[in-house]
Amino acid sequence: MAYGFGVQAGSSTGQKIGELLSGTNGVLMAALVATFGIYFFASFLYRDPWHMFSSFPQYMLLAPSFTNVLNTYAFCNLHDVSWGTKGSDKADVLPSVSSSKKEGAAAVVEDTEKIQEDIDAAFEETVKRAVTKIEVKEEIEKPTMDDSNKTFRTRLVACWMLSNAALAVLIEQANGLNTTEADQKKIQNAYFSAILWCTFGLSMVRFIGCLYYFIRRNMFRMCRRN
Repeated sequence: MAYGFGVQAGSSTGQKIGELLSGTNGVLMAALVATFGIYFFASFLYRDPWHMFSSFPQYMLLAPSFTNVLNTYAFCNLHDVSWGTKGSDKADVLPSVSSSKKEGAAAVVEDTEKIQEDIDAAFEETVKRAVTKIEVKEEIEKPTMDDSNKTFRTRLVACWMLSNAALAVLIEQANGLNTTEADQKKIQNAYFSAILWCTFGLSMVRFIGCLYYFIRRNMFRMCRRN
């Protein structure tokens, strides 16, 4: 009797665990582990767990805006094709001066004086350049690296918009018009299961990268000579 009761209790516990991890419950458990468990484990792994209690609630509140608003704006700001550099990758053209510093004195700017003959020669050369007829040479414009970047970015945005439109059409067509309530619920469960499993997979990729960096960093630290 005791043996039978133990087997029955064990089987019922196993069945309950199986029911918990199967179907929609398993997807929800995986999503919770990906959202909370991995972040908590990584924070304790790097001995920095307190930010999970001070900053994680704010992050959870702002996460939908990160996913929906910022991601969409990052792809759809068609008026800006500078990759977000705002001109910071270009050197400003500034006037240059020559300066020198003598021993025991402050830095001074050297101002060179020109004699009258040099001034007249420079003026004459300027006048000659002004009255000389400029010959316009037709040059064939070739696409620059900036043009190639703009073309690539435009095609990327176009593919992103078309893929979103195709996904919306696919979801609408998959729902159907003459489906029963059970079929609609089945389709909804499949859709949300795919979304949650994708979330779990992306979190696992980030977690694997986190572990790889942690192991590599500490292994090199242990092998490093003092």
